[in-house]
Amino acid sequence: MLESTVQALANGRVILASGSPRRHDIMKHLCISAEIIPSLYDENLDRSKYDNHGEYVQDIAKYKVLEVHERLKADPVSPLLIIGADTMVTTDNVIYGKPRDESEAFQMLSSLANKQHVVYTGVCLKTPKTLIQFYESTKVKFGDISERQIREYIKTGEPMDKAGGYGFQGTGGCLIEKIDGDYYTVVGLPLYSLAKRLNQIFSSV
Repeated sequence: MLESTVQALANGRVILASGSPRRHDIMKHLCISAEIIPSLYDENLDRSKYDNHGEYVQDIAKYKVLEVHERLKADPVSPLLIIGADTMVTTDNVIYGKPRDESEAFQMLSSLANKQHVVYTGVCLKTPKTLIQFYESTKVKFGDISERQIREYIKTGEPMDKAGGYGFQGTGGCLIEKIDGDYYTVVGLPLYSLAKRLNQIFSSV
């Protein structure tokens, strides 16, 4: 991250339109102090209208940002930047959201075992003058995990608020044999691509 970008963002109001503590931690890696205002967008886009999973999640991210932007219009201090993101886990044309209960978490993790799946994260950046969208994808390969391992992992409670039913940066990392792509895409906010675009927007401000 360029120092000039960090300085420019330090002089304005930066909003993260997500309640995810993992995304908040990634913002800290960039030395950006972000105000957390989770979006209330209900994520009701019709997936059938999208040929590409990446385009779908980046549009979800856009609508999250626009919802927060609309809510903040009356605030005396306008945001310099609003960041939104959405993450999706897919394999064999199946989309995995967050498990509703332990039974569904077990089904998800069992179906991912010993297979490769793809994680997409879409991002939207909104400034007073620009709106930029992008997405990244990362291939993730689960190892040879047993039913007992899956059940013991579910007992930790970690799978219950995560797409695909696992947390890469937590105990769930023990299930993963290898990845091909950006680790932070799986966590929920692609760090390299985010920093690159922020530098493009703010390094000359």
